Amino acid sequence: MNTIVGRFLPKFEASILIIHILGFFAILLPLVVLGSHQDASEVFKTFLNTGDWPTQGLSFMIGLIGSVYTFTGADGAIHMSEEIQDASVVVPRSIMFTIFINGTLAFGMLIATLFSLTDVQGALTTPTGYPYMEILLHATGSVAGATILASILVVMQYCANVGLLASASRMCWSFARDRGLPGWKWLQHVDARTSLPIRSILVTTCVSCLLSLIILGSSTAFNDLVSLSVSGLQSSYLVAISLLLYRRYTGAILPPASSVGSSAVADISVRWGPWHIPGYWGIVNNTYACCYLTVVVFFSFWPTQRPVTAANMNYAVLITGAIVIISLVYYLVWARRVYTGPVVEVA
Repeated sequence: MNTIVGRFLPKFEASILIIHILGFFAILLPLVVLGSHQDASEVFKTFLNTGDWPTQGLSFMIGLIGSVYTFTGADGAIHMSEEIQDASVVVPRSIMFTIFINGTLAFGMLIATLFSLTDVQGALTTPTGYPYMEILLHATGSVAGATILASILVVMQYCANVGLLASASRMCWSFARDRGLPGWKWLQHVDARTSLPIRSILVTTCVSCLLSLIILGSSTAFNDLVSLSVSGLQSSYLVAISLLLYRRYTGAILPPASSVGSSAVADISVRWGPWHIPGYWGIVNNTYACCYLTVVVFFSFWPTQRPVTAANMNYAVLITGAIVIISLVYYLVWARRVYTGPVVEVA
């Protein structure tokens, strides 16, 4: 879908939305109608500390990372901007609509799932290894029914991977075009027939597949990769928003360009686009985001339970630190000679 029939990707994504809505109700209705349910007091007033942390507050903050994970990659449409018409308006609008629609659906599904979760320990210790399968089985009372509902989730995850691969491969390609990756000359190639970065797509696919095989050797290492996706992406958001906040305070962001002429093309200063929060409210928004992301990144490095052993230790902080050190060494030794900043292309 990302290579051979890449031109059908927009239509494929539109069909996914339809499947997404239908699948939502196909799973929600059995959870609401079938099976037994908990009382509202159990759902909204019960807090579990299964990690054996000294306080409920600390347990809550560490458990928060699971919810934060669902927001990683919400900026995926940004990386497709160069393939979208009127991207400065369409992309932020699509991001906000996506968060609104999926946030509403996810909240409804969350409430239904929590009411259907009458046996927490049974779900955590299910022989399938996936608690949601046990919840579906308990709700439907049928292995066949639970299998069909679980299959919908698998299909949706597969469809989501198509979009994730498209976004990630464009990040790889754009950074290679800016000469920021090893082998950038090879990775920046765009296929003349399809106008797609085929090489970047294949490299991204291979790396993702190899990383997914880690769970065969160590579930701890695989879980650390999940934590790394939170810390890595949220850290990237923190860096970008911090720089934006700094430019807001210093007044370094220029008003929108009135027209695109020769002077505008030569001017690579940061300018406001048509979609932004102006003035005081923008500063408040960015400040809150920086505080929130700082807390998230900090707790993303914590292990999930005590006592901490080599088997349940969260090594995301070690991996993150290693990546930062390797990147700095690569830049100082080699990349600074070829990397001069983002490449500005003018059609």
